[in-house]
Amino acid sequence: MDGGTDPVCAHRRAAAPGTSRTVISVTPARRPRFLPFIVTGAVLGFLLGGALAAFGWFEDPDPVVPSNYPASAGVGYLGFLGALVVGLAAAVLAIVLDRRTDRS
Repeated sequence: MDGGTDPVCAHRRAAAPGTSRTVISVTPARRPRFLPFIVTGAVLGFLLGGALAAFGWFEDPDPVVPSNYPASAGVGYLGFLGALVVGLAAAVLAIVLDRRTDRS
């Protein structure tokens, strides 16, 4: 450089002696934390799926072929499926809320 002003800061003026620049404190926008959203959704989904299986809402009243797995397996399968679906929905909700905070 030629010892002149830096071209990046050329538009800034030097502060007069005895004065200071005003510093404005800016609070960043609050954003949702993704992990609590996903974990809460997964736990609620597991509870919902487990309740659906445990209380027999999807149970066939007159099965043609008798089942050879215990009811706890159904609770596990539907609980896992519920955790997956509701956890994914909670993640999408967190993304939508995150995008919405960027606009405001």
